[in-house]
Amino acid sequence: MLKRYKEIIYGLLLGLAMWVVDAAMHAQLGADVHSSGSFADELLRPGATQLLFRGVFLFIGVAFGWALWRSNWRERELRALEDAIVVFHRKLDPPAMRIVSHIRMLQGRPSVTRDEVAASVAESISEDARIIDQLAQQYLHFSEQVLQGRTVEAVETLRAIEAWTSKQHDATPKQISPDSTL
Repeated sequence: MLKRYKEIIYGLLLGLAMWVVDAAMHAQLGADVHSSGSFADELLRPGATQLLFRGVFLFIGVAFGWALWRSNWRERELRALEDAIVVFHRKLDPPAMRIVSHIRMLQGRPSVTRDEVAASVAESISEDARIIDQLAQQYLHFSEQVLQGRTVEAVETLRAIEAWTSKQHDATPKQISPDSTL
């Protein structure tokens, strides 16, 4: 919670610090004018006017912290999105590379090349792995744009990715039914 709302908490602490400084100032002024006001009394039992001003100090501090928190919110959200995309890409690469490697191994086997259904399945898997790799590369490019603050370009990249995936989905041949014999 401290990390997420640190600006608001700092604003509250700033308001409390202003409260303490004002209490110390009033205690010092009170000691110079009349010797009845101690720091503890000023801090914990202020008069109505001091309470009003110190309440305003607290409000200003919290409002300032909230304004900072709001201005930094979008940046934090974009950074979290970029981090998620990079993590996604890093987790996606090793399995995709293993799939490509295994498919190449299968496609080199004489039994697969002679069997028409097995060759078709291997080719389909190979194409899907290529699509996954290209999609991961496009999302990495998108995350770089987000990180650099180029949001207009990032939105356009997302639209291009969506159009590309729709085109790939439409161009993908129909899957072989599970009833077919391998």
